Amino acid sequence: MLLVISIFAAGCGDGGMSVSDGKRAADQSRQPVAETYWKLHNALGDQFYLTLGVGGFTDCADKNAKDSLAYIVDEPVEGKSEKQTDEQFVAMVNSRMSAVGWQLKPAGDKTQSATQDGIEVQLHLLNRTTGDGAFARLVVRGKCTNVGPAKGEIFDSYGGSKRDEYRSSSASPTPIPSFLESDETP
Repeated sequence: MLLVISIFAAGCGDGGMSVSDGKRAADQSRQPVAETYWKLHNALGDQFYLTLGVGGFTDCADKNAKDSLAYIVDEPVEGKSEKQTDEQFVAMVNSRMSAVGWQLKPAGDKTQSATQDGIEVQLHLLNRTTGDGAFARLVVRGKCTNVGPAKGEIFDSYGGSKRDEYRSSSASPTPIPSFLESDETP
């Protein structure tokens, strides 16, 4: 009887989450971030220079969340007029985001931020080069999600230059990249 209890306890030490469960949780955590990113990207599209969003996983700020990750998509945003002041640029971005339900507020030096349903959106104003428009980085960050034993594999798959690319296409104007190209993809 003691042997059965020991084996059962050993298998349940991590809450019973398998690597595939962790990957599934990570993939599900990407969905609301990607949807929010596309909503904001499309709201900004015709008034600003945009390139593409880049997504990946990062450690959570809470050091107690050791088996957890957060998904982030970020994209550079540049004003189309070098005559536009940084303040005018930020006001225009805020107006466009407000139109799709995101009310950004000052959140530090050159940063605007808002949080809804666990998703945080930030606009970080960057230093501009003479003769260029105002320049910022749009960041959409998801909830901290427990991925259990899959954390290392997810980091390995999203290391270096391996990131999700959010590019519009004629097939789908708001595609969500496929998750971790492997045999174990959920």
